[in-house]
Amino acid sequence: MFTASMSSRSESKQAAREARLAAEQEEAAKQRKQRIWALAGGSVLLAAIVVVALIALSTSDSGSDEQASGDLAKFDGVPQRGIELGDPKAPVTLVEFADPQCPFCKAYTADDMPGLIDRYVAGGDLRMELQLLTFIGPDSEGLARAALAASEQDRMWQFMDVAYARQGTENTGYGDQPFIDGVAEAAGVDVDAMNAQTSSAAVSKKLEDAKAAAADAGINSTPSFLVGPSGGNLEPTQQDNLAAAIDQALAAAK
Repeated sequence: MFTASMSSRSESKQAAREARLAAEQEEAAKQRKQRIWALAGGSVLLAAIVVVALIALSTSDSGSDEQASGDLAKFDGVPQRGIELGDPKAPVTLVEFADPQCPFCKAYTADDMPGLIDRYVAGGDLRMELQLLTFIGPDSEGLARAALAASEQDRMWQFMDVAYARQGTENTGYGDQPFIDGVAEAAGVDVDAMNAQTSSAAVSKKLEDAKAAAADAGINSTPSFLVGPSGGNLEPTQQDNLAAAIDQALAAAK
């Protein structure tokens, strides 16, 4: 009886061990499966994140040209003729000397010029002239010629606004023909007519006139400015003093 009882208890322990082992194996298998699914889920999530990021990047890239089109609304309703912006009979004139590749010219166009247009040009108190120089490099001349060709359509100011908004690093060759055509299209310029004029005698003369005017005024950097009574003596003026100089000229004209 003792032997039978011992045998029975031994068998019970063995059965318990086997049951516990089976349960442990089942739990381990379940955990392995959960880890596999977690890894798979994480991979799917990561892949989804990557896809979303790529789509966002692609959308951003595809829309970059549209976003970098300047603020052309500031020119709405403002008279424009060739290199001039504003009423030709305005009592005060501001002349800007600029290079299309100049990052400081870009900053002035984006930050200061809109306020001057709104405050003085739109109301007929100020007329602006934009004289383009090409001393930075080959891209400067290509862009300047295109802008001056656009001036034949009275769209030079829009062209330069977009060109500055999309400006690349100077002398990297960014101002190639596709870039110029894209700028012109965004600025509302007839691209074919512009390209037919870029090497014309009229455009070349405007470049030479700008260079001569800069030399006469002692201009050696961009942007540089002259302000004064229209048809009278224009004085060199610092960018941060433009409004004061215009106000002074307006007061003298009354």
